[in-house]
Amino acid sequence: MKALKILAYGAGGFVALLLVALAVAVLVIDGGFVKARLEHAMQEKHRTLTIEGEPRIRLYPVAGIALGRLVLTEPASDNVFIALDSAEIALQTLPLLSREVAVEVLRISGLKLNVARAADGRLNFADLIGAGESVAGPERGELRIPAVRIAQIAIERARIGYRDAASGQEITLDDLDLKTGRLDGAAPGQVTFSVRLTGRRPELDIRAQAAGAVRFNLQRQEVGLDAFSLQVKGRADRDTLAVEIAAPKVDITPSRASGSAVAAAVKVSGPKRRLDAKLNIAAAEGTAKALSIPNLALELDASAEGRSVKGRVSTPLQANLAGPAFELPKIAAHLTLSGPGLPQKGLALLADAALKADFGKQSAAGELAARFEDSNLRARFAATRFAPLVATFDVKADRLNLDRLMPPKMAQAKGDDRIDLSGLKGPRVSGQVAIGALTAQRLKLADLKAGIKLAGGRLEVAPHSANLYGGTLSGSLVAHADGNRIAIKQAVRGVQLGPLLRDAAQQDRLEGRGNVTLDVATAGAGVLAMKQALGGTARVEMRDGAVKGINLAEAIQDVRAVLGSRSATASDPSKRTDFSEITASFVIKNGVAHNEDLQGKAPLLRLTGGGDVDIGNSTVNYTARAAVVATSRGQGGRDLSNLAGVTVPVRITGALEKPAIAVDFAELAAKSGVDLAKALGRERGVTEKIGDKLRGLFRR
Repeated sequence: MKALKILAYGAGGFVALLLVALAVAVLVIDGGFVKARLEHAMQEKHRTLTIEGEPRIRLYPVAGIALGRLVLTEPASDNVFIALDSAEIALQTLPLLSREVAVEVLRISGLKLNVARAADGRLNFADLIGAGESVAGPERGELRIPAVRIAQIAIERARIGYRDAASGQEITLDDLDLKTGRLDGAAPGQVTFSVRLTGRRPELDIRAQAAGAVRFNLQRQEVGLDAFSLQVKGRADRDTLAVEIAAPKVDITPSRASGSAVAAAVKVSGPKRRLDAKLNIAAAEGTAKALSIPNLALELDASAEGRSVKGRVSTPLQANLAGPAFELPKIAAHLTLSGPGLPQKGLALLADAALKADFGKQSAAGELAARFEDSNLRARFAATRFAPLVATFDVKADRLNLDRLMPPKMAQAKGDDRIDLSGLKGPRVSGQVAIGALTAQRLKLADLKAGIKLAGGRLEVAPHSANLYGGTLSGSLVAHADGNRIAIKQAVRGVQLGPLLRDAAQQDRLEGRGNVTLDVATAGAGVLAMKQALGGTARVEMRDGAVKGINLAEAIQDVRAVLGSRSATASDPSKRTDFSEITASFVIKNGVAHNEDLQGKAPLLRLTGGGDVDIGNSTVNYTARAAVVATSRGQGGRDLSNLAGVTVPVRITGALEKPAIAVDFAELAAKSGVDLAKALGRERGVTEKIGDKLRGLFRR
């Protein structure tokens, strides 16, 4: 009992002490004192604060301050940071002791706030908030949200501006008005809001207004809307936009959730884009911790840069907001896409999907089944962490034509296009891709399989394999974020050259089967740097085929005619040169592929050569030599005995995209012991015929 008396006396004494302190504060702290202290504090920060008149101070039972006209400058400048015509704020004192904020009044008139970011990124209010200083606080425990009750808010004719010296961007909120009735968390209070948004970079002129009854209690996690509406209209750059949201009735508490349907509409129209979207959210059910929405439906009609999408997406929603977690058990989408790079009739996409996520546990999983064109796609994914991402996936498609889905190939930009692989750092992702039939850049692959693994900044696409034009393709691709490196190992076996070149290069110049082995690596910050740093080896083998459009034997006969043996033969586009094999290997260093072992075997002909292909600078310097073996009959049954031992050197030089191809007559004459000038004088025009024929062999 004695202890209780001591506590009672102590508590009474403490209350008496508070009353005495409050009485002293009322007597000592007046408007002049507050004004002087504020002006002195701003002087220490090299700012000028001007307050007209003397502020009115109240401490009990309502603590508040009322100000007349006020102006505060930026640091060491006459530029106005903040100005206002009048302001008043008052809080009830006793509720503060029980962690409750009861706003008796908040009234601001004629506010002008100018926020600026300097070229070095520093904001013009950084000194007022102690930027860069650490703020001590509890390291553990949940943040307790105080109860908030508002009797009245009135903000009139406010203007808030922002400018960025580095980018030149300017944004202004003008004619800002906000008025509320009583917002005590028990009953909805009326709220009206309006503002005009203008700006430069981008050019903006937008007006927004909202009205309705609002109820909220942050401490009890309750939110309610009654006859609430929002309208936004205006212009952004050269586009006009209109947004409307209507929420007739929404009431969410921890124990229940209910309300009528919520509707939203967005329209954007301009010279380059158009958007017409409608969102309907069915009446919510359940509780604030376990919310259920029977259906969310989005109708979309949009276009930009000649491409458009039209359709509908709908899904039910199950949300556990205490988690927070949500589940979309069935997402149904029906979309039609059209535009450049897509089929003329457009691309119809039908998709069914499911998605669930738990942000508290940082986990998610989903499935997708889609059909577009004549393709059927199925995909699954699962994530066990969001940041950094840890996930697995599995994608399967029966057929996929990327040429129909991707926009037309754009002209390659000049210069060294940047390649940044730093985005590979952090995530850990692994999965499988399987496609029955794939078309890309006109190439046709079948039974494509690839394993994909990303970890430690290293992306590996391996092993990957596919059937390619009667042959096979297999190998690996590895990309490293460290050093921006790429390594490729590829093996192509038994590919039919004719169909491959007809699809890939739209040329019909070769027949037969070919093998290619590639083992290269490179590093660099861009495309050009990687080309110039390319190194490794490559080998090409072609067997049992033909070069179309030229008969090498006849071309050599024309050379013989120049040298005085016989007359030149006319060119025949139906001619061909059969070969049993052509092989060549390359050593690549610093972007230059060097070859010196070209070997070609054809009936009665042999082909050799060597030189360089500069991949980094897109140039070629190569010499090929075609020779006739000692025999009497050649391809087509023609008599070639008089051509035995003749070797025609062909120089290929210049830009790789369009090389110059010419017979090296100086070498030819030197080895033949013929007066070249005299021979050429006898047969004017024959050299052009020879060049035309040989270009048929080496033209890309």
